[in-house]
Amino acid sequence: MKTNFGKTNFALMLGALFCAVFLTGCHEKTATAEHAPVSVKVKTVEMNSVSNGLRYSANIEPMKQVELAFKVGGYVEGLMQARGVDGHLRDVQEGDVVAQGAVLARVRQSDFAVKVNQAESQVAEAKSGLESGQAQFAEAQSSITSSKAQLAESEAAFGKARLDFERAKNLFASQSMTKADYDAAKTQFEAAEAKRDAARSQVAVVEAKAASAQAQIEMLRAKVKGSQAVVAEAAIPLRDTALRAPMNAVVIQKSVEVGALVSAGKTGFTVADTSSVKAVFGVPDLVVNKLKLGTALTVSTESLPGTEFHGQITRVAPAADPKSRVFEIEVTIPNSNQALKVGMIASLEIAPAAPAQPLMVVPVSAIVRAKNQPDQYAVFVIEEKGGHVIARSRVVKLGEALGNTIVVLEGVNPGERVITTGSTLTLDGQPVQIIP
Repeated sequence: MKTNFGKTNFALMLGALFCAVFLTGCHEKTATAEHAPVSVKVKTVEMNSVSNGLRYSANIEPMKQVELAFKVGGYVEGLMQARGVDGHLRDVQEGDVVAQGAVLARVRQSDFAVKVNQAESQVAEAKSGLESGQAQFAEAQSSITSSKAQLAESEAAFGKARLDFERAKNLFASQSMTKADYDAAKTQFEAAEAKRDAARSQVAVVEAKAASAQAQIEMLRAKVKGSQAVVAEAAIPLRDTALRAPMNAVVIQKSVEVGALVSAGKTGFTVADTSSVKAVFGVPDLVVNKLKLGTALTVSTESLPGTEFHGQITRVAPAADPKSRVFEIEVTIPNSNQALKVGMIASLEIAPAAPAQPLMVVPVSAIVRAKNQPDQYAVFVIEEKGGHVIARSRVVKLGEALGNTIVVLEGVNPGERVITTGSTLTLDGQPVQIIP
């Protein structure tokens, strides 16, 4: 929205001047050469490059702003400490700069630490059981190796006893072996067979024991994993007792103190990244198409007179605000020295399509109401005549007000001097005395 501050200020200043003119008009006299010179101050008519650009007011906003809320409830037991102007440590406050990851506030941890300790005890118990199960499995594996060795030995002995018994049967059938030798071979065979069967049973037993130990190990591993998950779950709210800064930032707002009872979701701090800031303003649809991303603009603020800040357009709203019908524009400005503060009002100008034309300007204080033309304005121009300095009233046509000056379209020439102080006490043709 284009500002009309210049014209408004001009109207107010002229109103004040005309009141003075009215008061002095009651004592108006015809200027004669006998009037005593009036002390006045003068100013030379200058040429000024008047821009026809559009000026807008913008709000300074942070590049990023975050509200930090507690994820768990409890009593606040501590705030971040910062060094004050007196050199002593104090609680963090608004305006302090904080680093990413810094703990700004902490809720009492004891209530949450108990649950973590309980979960860690369950993990330790499960790990102890796992170690015991693994020892039993190792023992079973060793027994399997020993039993299989015994089985191999007994099977070798059984093979030999079986061959001896087969030979004994043949010899006994041909009556080449006595009954006693045959019975001895048979007994030895049966003993070897029994030993082999016992060894096979022992292998089966220790293998079953090893399988059971393996199953127990898997169960204990699952228990350890489950207990560790419980620890991790219990550790989350314990970590959440600390309210941390998510970035390098400035504390914009603080709403918590030590000892306060906070609930989950309560905002404790609002922090903002102001290393760069945004100048945000709105423009109508007739202007928005003239603004492109990356366009460089210059921003100034009355709080820092004479200082200009340079930035680029980084966002053009794709749709107008439904209430104001303007399109929001963002200009990103580097702010490493933190000169621009959040909430400042800035002004900027969108350059016109054509270059600015130089126009004559005079101080607003030089403007008076024309004597014989109440609807016109005039100035007193200094003339030198017969060794005297004379004030001559001259009707002028005015243009746009520019701060404490105003454009004069007609009536004066560059380089002429006009009265700026004492014009309300001066008459046309009256001698004047110029003072510094």
